[in-house]
Amino acid sequence: MKHALVTGGCGFLGSAIVSRLLDRGVAVRVLALPGEPTTNVEGLEVEIVRGDVTRIEDCKAAVRGMDTVFHAAAIYLAWAPDPSKMYEVNNRGTFNMLEASRREGVQTTVYTASIVSLGRPPIGGVANEETRYDVWDLDFPYSRAKFHSRMIAEDFAAWGMDVRVVCPGIVFGPGDVAPTPSGKLIIETMKGGPPIWVDGGASYVDVRDAAEVHVLAAEKGLPGERYVATGTNLSNIELLEAIGRVAGVERRLYKVPTAVARAMVKAMNAQAARTGEEPPLSNEFFEYSLVPSYFDPSKSIRELGATYRPIDDTIADAIRWFRERGLVD
Repeated sequence: MKHALVTGGCGFLGSAIVSRLLDRGVAVRVLALPGEPTTNVEGLEVEIVRGDVTRIEDCKAAVRGMDTVFHAAAIYLAWAPDPSKMYEVNNRGTFNMLEASRREGVQTTVYTASIVSLGRPPIGGVANEETRYDVWDLDFPYSRAKFHSRMIAEDFAAWGMDVRVVCPGIVFGPGDVAPTPSGKLIIETMKGGPPIWVDGGASYVDVRDAAEVHVLAAEKGLPGERYVATGTNLSNIELLEAIGRVAGVERRLYKVPTAVARAMVKAMNAQAARTGEEPPLSNEFFEYSLVPSYFDPSKSIRELGATYRPIDDTIADAIRWFRERGLVD
């Protein structure tokens, strides 16, 4: 790997991938949207080209001369009253980038999926790369968009193209410029959100560790394979306790019945529909998180040599980064 393109390379995960590549002496090109801020890659020796993954000509120009492509560009929203743009970017954009890579003779493409593109495990179980997608009962646009875009990437692999897929957990850490829905979990908790919790849980990963798995997948992975990149499984109350513990804020947390919490979330979303302002928690994310979505990263550890840092260290670095930018007190 000598010349690599990172789509979404100015974003949260994309910029972390850029840093891991530069550490290895790889020449990096970043595909950024017209007008997109480049704060996360300022001072780094990268080539920035402007373009949009929904424009075929932009994709062709971006991949030209590259031996490796990391396709991390995507729209990640928890609340999307009109998800059409998310589907266009995440699905059509994925097809465009992979087809451009195929036509230009790119050797290896690493596609960023998500654990939400896979299935949730049975209660009490742990999912892995082979867990079948199950979220048909929810109208969850981000999950469905990532599922379908993963299928697009894997179809290219089935036709003989060298495509490897990485499925990160919920990503935390420094550099969350948007901030993403993941970062907002920390921000809203730090701002003193309701001290309540319900059953459920999820799988979390440091952005730097997730980025490293992407590069390891390009170096050591196999064509057509999926690799779950996640470090820690936490119940909903364990996440709130971890944020409080790291921030040095102690408060009592109260469990509420699911029906009561569901009514509160629906009221938030009804208000959001009236005002156009994003709710603290979307209906879709709430319903999805009621089933503990715990994942096993052992394949990435065993086959790629991945390592994952303690979640407290990740949360501490995320909080420090948000504080430096005035996003939390």
